[in-house]
Amino acid sequence: LIVNEDEAWRLVSSIGLHAGVVHYFINMLALYFVGTAIERTHGFIAATILFIIPAIGGTILSAIFLPEFITVGASGGIFGLIGACLSDIVMNWKLLFSDFVSENGKKHNHVMVVVFLLLDIALNSIIGLTPYVDNFTHLGGMLIGFLCGISTMERLSTDFFGINQSCLSQTKQIVVRFFGLIISVIGIMVATIILLEGDGETTPCPECTWLSCVPFPPWENQASKWWYCDDCARVSADIVATPTLHLELDCPDGTNVPVELDPDIDLDRDELERDLPKYCRAACPTTKKG
Repeated sequence: LIVNEDEAWRLVSSIGLHAGVVHYFINMLALYFVGTAIERTHGFIAATILFIIPAIGGTILSAIFLPEFITVGASGGIFGLIGACLSDIVMNWKLLFSDFVSENGKKHNHVMVVVFLLLDIALNSIIGLTPYVDNFTHLGGMLIGFLCGISTMERLSTDFFGINQSCLSQTKQIVVRFFGLIISVIGIMVATIILLEGDGETTPCPECTWLSCVPFPPWENQASKWWYCDDCARVSADIVATPTLHLELDCPDGTNVPVELDPDIDLDRDELERDLPKYCRAACPTTKKG
């Protein structure tokens, strides 16, 4: 719809939509804790930029790599704020973990904050490998948030703590801040061009879909996995009696594939319907990520 129907407004409107009450409250709770902390420290304007730009950027990446699926929620912006927290830690690393500045066990507290933040990112990334959770929005938003944070987050002045900086260090900080801003802008522009130049139906990197969904467990055979990453759950079929009894599968890629049925076995329509995904995975030439 974004490409074929020229509905670019969906890149923004999807941020405010959620897939149910539970999804909404979980996102709002995360936004309250992370967003409030950044707003108190760096101001309303910085917090708004660090939410809106990663949210839109993450949605663009999702539209590129998962063009046939609908993405809703504020997760891209929330992960953008988390990425900004990481950039804040990286830019102020020497101060946060300095023996001179961090006294009375504060360094230990800073270490725990970093550990919990990394664990949160790892946990959410693993959850993003399950169906119906969009890791492209999450990780794309976090990456853009990190880059925007480098140029937007206010760096603590070392002079305040009595630590002198060389001209080389000050120059490096200025270059890094502009680098983050430039890369963010160029990245979103390039992603937008790729999205608009595409057909809105196929992904430019089919192999990249494993970043957002992995069939699990990998050691089980195709029929025994806990979840799948394809469109076969929504496949349909018609029962055809001639020339022989068979199912005419409507595969996810638009092709029709016949599946022979045993004429000596009584057909149970409900059982056939339950087995359609299995027939799809066995017979259809391609199954797209779901």
